[in-house]
Amino acid sequence: MKTTSVLLCALSAVVATATVSAETPAVPTAQAIKQTLDASAAAWSAGDLKTFMECYERAPGTRYVSSSGVIEGYDAIEAMYAARFKKPGGTFGKLTLELIDVKPLGSQYAFVVGRYHLKPDTGAEISGITTLLFHKVGSRWLISSDHSS
Repeated sequence: MKTTSVLLCALSAVVATATVSAETPAVPTAQAIKQTLDASAAAWSAGDLKTFMECYERAPGTRYVSSSGVIEGYDAIEAMYAARFKKPGGTFGKLTLELIDVKPLGSQYAFVVGRYHLKPDTGAEISGITTLLFHKVGSRWLISSDHSS
């Protein structure tokens, strides 16, 4: 009788877990990363640096690499963007990002290759390749390392 009770409890736990999992399916990694990048691009295009920065992991080891060098730390990256694009009379322009490839690296990291297109309010569009290391923090995928050229 005791064995039957334990078996019934275990079966109930499995059914309850399966029901919760069925109700809240996990978003595939590539889709979650695309959502992060789309929200980031929309914030950039709206001139909202604070919201744009939400795609980066808020950590001292977060890196931004470009032809100008390496910037390390969330606060330093934010300051770089602010100095570059928050000049008086300056605007952000329209940013779009496209995913070329997403390679999961286990359950907590993913390597992403993409292309950015930045159309300033005046002048020619700037386009380039970006490689991003995303880190899953809680339920969010955030950029841990950004190399854009």
